[in-house]
Amino acid sequence: MPATAAPQPVSANDPAPAHIATSNEQPIWQRHVFVCTSGSWCPAVDGDGLGVHARLKALVAEAGLKATTRVNHSGCFDQCGHGPMVVVYPENVWYWGVQPGDVDEIVREHLIGGKPVERLRYHNTPGKHKLLRDADGKPIGRPERAGEAQPGA
Repeated sequence: MPATAAPQPVSANDPAPAHIATSNEQPIWQRHVFVCTSGSWCPAVDGDGLGVHARLKALVAEAGLKATTRVNHSGCFDQCGHGPMVVVYPENVWYWGVQPGDVDEIVREHLIGGKPVERLRYHNTPGKHKLLRDADGKPIGRPERAGEAQPGA
């Protein structure tokens, strides 16, 4: 077998490989929407993360955004108890406690209109923010929205 050359370190002066986008290229997706559907909390206990994902995919397609907006399942965002969580990039907009009924507003106001839905915005410091659970599995310290029932209530 022929010997292969050892990989060479990359310096800041080396051009990017052809398959890596450079700053003057258009992004592959204008927006990338991630929905936590991992584990047991976001998909089924704290809400319906799987339903949120399905509704987002359907409404993005219905709105004609499939060529510019990608909706993906994601792993855990380490914000357990605040979910279901949705994150929209490149804006870095985080939404918490999203329910399938909230998706129409997210698509209409944010993905089409360009304005994040403030009532669903999640603001926190960087890092993990998992809430403790009570004996019934309900998150302790989860904020409430006016007129909305707590998960599992």
